[in-house]
Amino acid sequence: MDRRDLLRLLAAASALPFLPRPADATSLGRLLHRTAALLPRVLTPDQHQLVSALADLILPRTDTPGATDVGVTPFIDGLLADWFPEDERHQFLAGLDQLDRRAVQQYRGSFPTLDPDTQLAFAATLDGVEGAPGSAEASFARLKELTVYGYFTSKTVARDILQDPVIPGRFEGCVPWQ
Repeated sequence: MDRRDLLRLLAAASALPFLPRPADATSLGRLLHRTAALLPRVLTPDQHQLVSALADLILPRTDTPGATDVGVTPFIDGLLADWFPEDERHQFLAGLDQLDRRAVQQYRGSFPTLDPDTQLAFAATLDGVEGAPGSAEASFARLKELTVYGYFTSKTVARDILQDPVIPGRFEGCVPWQ
């Protein structure tokens, strides 16, 4: 990372609380994708597999790329490392661990090792249920938000699926009043 990238990242970080438009959140998301590390910094290897399995369950590969195809897991790990306050990070990770323990208790296997139908049935028990901070339900809800955010701010999705124009619209400098 060179000095200019660091300054851009710091400027984006300082502006985060004041973001008024979704376009700014999109720009921030794309910056985070470019700076996401390939190796997990916060997630343990088991948590990394769990997040990948859940992200692919939330946004699976169809005729378009899935969540892990566009790098959502490293994106989430980067958010946890650089953007989450420590208490929120611990609550999120505790909820992920609770989610996996519950899968082991109910299905006798860690969530990533379960067959897809069982994963879907288990995730359905968590979806839409409001849980306390640090619970499996709260972490699943937060993971859904982060997965969708990471997916739609990825370069692949923006370029190939959403097809955002580089310059939206056209410039008309001198338009007479009507």
